Amino acid sequence: MDRRVFLLGVAMLGAGGLSWLYFNSTIPASTPNMTADETSAFYQAQATNIGLTNMSQMVAGLGFLITLISFGLRRRKKGGVGKPVTQKPAEI
Repeated sequence: MDRRVFLLGVAMLGAGGLSWLYFNSTIPASTPNMTADETSAFYQAQATNIGLTNMSQMVAGLGFLITLISFGLRRRKKGGVGKPVTQKPAEI
């Protein structure tokens, strides 16, 4: 496992998760008897919040994927069993 890739995945997962929690806790709220301008601003703020929430979910998902990929990465040892050794036949 390559530690740098693993730490990158964990950092992305954590950042995406924390930003998702933040954006879900700061959802814009409407009030009764809003004017047309206030309604338009409310819908724009709500669309921005939903877009940022989706982006944070994608960052968390990519972080999870990178973390899983890091478990499959292993450094191969040089030498060992991998190379076949051939010998020349003895001359008589």
